[in-house]
Amino acid sequence: MKQYRVSNGYYDLLVGGSRAFTCAPAGSDFKLPIGWPSFEINGVDTAAAPEDMELQDRRDLNGRIEEIRLTGSFGEGFRLSVILRVCKDTPVVRFRYELASKKPAKLTKRGGENLTYLTCGAAADKLTEVRFSTYDSVGHAYTLTEFDAFAHEDRIMGPILAGVSGDNAFFAAYEHGSTYPDKYLAFSRMEPETGPEGGPESGPKSCARGFKLAAVKGNYWSGYPLDEKPYETIWFQFGAVNGGIDDLAEAYRNFQLYYCTLNSASRKPYVFYNTWAFQERNKFYNKQNYLTSMNQARMEQEIEIAHRMGVDVFVIDTGWFEKTGDWNIDRNKFPAGMAHISRMLEERGMKLGLWFSCAAAVTSEILKRHEADVACLGGKKPSPHPVWETEESYEMCPVSDYWKDFADRLIYLARTAGVRYFKWDAMSMYGCDDPGHLHGSAEASPEERRDNFSFLMGVYMSKIADRVCEAVPDAIVDMDITECDRYVGLGFLSSGKFFAVNNGPYYPCFDISVPPEQWSNIFVNPGPARTWICRRPLCYDKWIPSVLMMTHYLPDDPESSQLVNLASLMLGQNGIWGDLPGVSEEGVNFMSSVLSVYKQVRDDVTAAYPVVYGKPGEVFEVHEKINRDNGRGIVCLFANLGGKYTYNVSSPVLGKPLVIGSGSVAATKNGARIDAEFRFPGAVIVFFI
Repeated sequence: MKQYRVSNGYYDLLVGGSRAFTCAPAGSDFKLPIGWPSFEINGVDTAAAPEDMELQDRRDLNGRIEEIRLTGSFGEGFRLSVILRVCKDTPVVRFRYELASKKPAKLTKRGGENLTYLTCGAAADKLTEVRFSTYDSVGHAYTLTEFDAFAHEDRIMGPILAGVSGDNAFFAAYEHGSTYPDKYLAFSRMEPETGPEGGPESGPKSCARGFKLAAVKGNYWSGYPLDEKPYETIWFQFGAVNGGIDDLAEAYRNFQLYYCTLNSASRKPYVFYNTWAFQERNKFYNKQNYLTSMNQARMEQEIEIAHRMGVDVFVIDTGWFEKTGDWNIDRNKFPAGMAHISRMLEERGMKLGLWFSCAAAVTSEILKRHEADVACLGGKKPSPHPVWETEESYEMCPVSDYWKDFADRLIYLARTAGVRYFKWDAMSMYGCDDPGHLHGSAEASPEERRDNFSFLMGVYMSKIADRVCEAVPDAIVDMDITECDRYVGLGFLSSGKFFAVNNGPYYPCFDISVPPEQWSNIFVNPGPARTWICRRPLCYDKWIPSVLMMTHYLPDDPESSQLVNLASLMLGQNGIWGDLPGVSEEGVNFMSSVLSVYKQVRDDVTAAYPVVYGKPGEVFEVHEKINRDNGRGIVCLFANLGGKYTYNVSSPVLGKPLVIGSGSVAATKNGARIDAEFRFPGAVIVFFI
């Protein structure tokens, strides 16, 4: 029985044999066994367990990540391929499967989706569900939460299930997304695998059962023809470390930051500016249109101020285009074209970003080519709708032939107009059951096609992003998750990043009625309150670097508000939006002076594992982001009540302190003590440079 071995300084991994994978952390007797998948094929539950796996390909992808493809046969004419992505600098392994048949065969459903992706027979003292997609209606943001696994649900969503076994911690995870409790995959308990003598796998007696990860809905449709097109699974992950769950979380965070994706520009801590805040202010304060300020003169003015302030990526929000789908610049608004704007930015050391959606205008050329790819439900073509004061448009189905055309249009804009940041807004998981697309044939029921669309929507958004970034390696794709019912999980993070919070809650979220013409967002004013909301996604930073959770803060005067907004954004979310021409000269200079210091340590801040004291909105809240390798980074202190506060820094600090705000730093035996005084709610920033 052939097995393939992959080893690095973190693990020794065997692929194949009685199990799909057996991972042994370096320097430990612990083993993480991952079982083969099983499928329902032609009405029969079939374990896809090839006896021999042959190496088909092994290649370097980017100097860090290797891809390994192994293929083996099982049953009567079935073939299973294992695609691995590994790296010598991380204990985390990514993998997926491809299932094919040499003879007519179909995936079927006798009573639901019979597809088990993996089993794990490792005994554990404790299992923890790390849930990514709980939507907090008070904070109007998604939150990361940890629960005792299976304490309250038999099927848990994850997408990470972590365990502790003696002196080791391990995990398994899947790359998909949705809003809890809308489960497409789920973990559940199972009896452990038996050992060679028929007894249970070795491990703590307190854990009598392992777990499995299986499909819940939408993963495939009944009748999927394996002989015509291999079935490709989503990506999965597993790994183990010597240590506890915090050590595992830190290793996983490093994996996400450095080794998860080939699209490395999405991990860089650029400072972003977005024009939308003034577009809203113009609408609700000045009683004009959203697009009144969307013109060349206004953008040129904002670019000059953004440059002085220290912005790296200048993002022009909705309305820059003539019509959706074709995404040609509106020459009435921008007579010199987008290349002119791009040149202005390049000359000032900035990159250009643009807003996009998955829509196509009624008269667009792309719609003529893809009229059959409009997102439809119940066999009815929907009515078109205006997109932010531009031409009426149809929502397009990305799980159709349209996806390549959309990607290629973005590549064209990158090459001709210099676009390097693509903001994808309002990408809905729901809304198509058309039998002519790529999410189910006429043989499948409308419900199956609808669920498979929801399952594949994020998968295809990753395909689009990967196609763009392969052609334009320094491109960044950012997907909006600022509302409920979005694709939230690990899936898209292998390709890009998330836009996590915009303005936060609306008055109607709190059952407060407002007149139709009143601005319905609550947190749009300078001051600390908006930052309480915007810092909510920092809870992900334990497992997912905060640089992947874009959130925009306000640059508005007075300096006290700028300070609390700067202290917040520099923790990694790195976004600014507002009315730049409305900021005073003193305010621009202050923002510039602080951001210039931040840029000296922002790579350290990005790399640093977070230490957090308190929560947003509490009387006292502190965030440490100190790079353990060199003692450089930042400590940001927030207070919501005037007074004197003391905080002992828990991370070793080697850099020279620089305090912004009313505070001082004293060296201590174990590091440093910060004394801060607040006359009113605000922030103090301490850089260690």
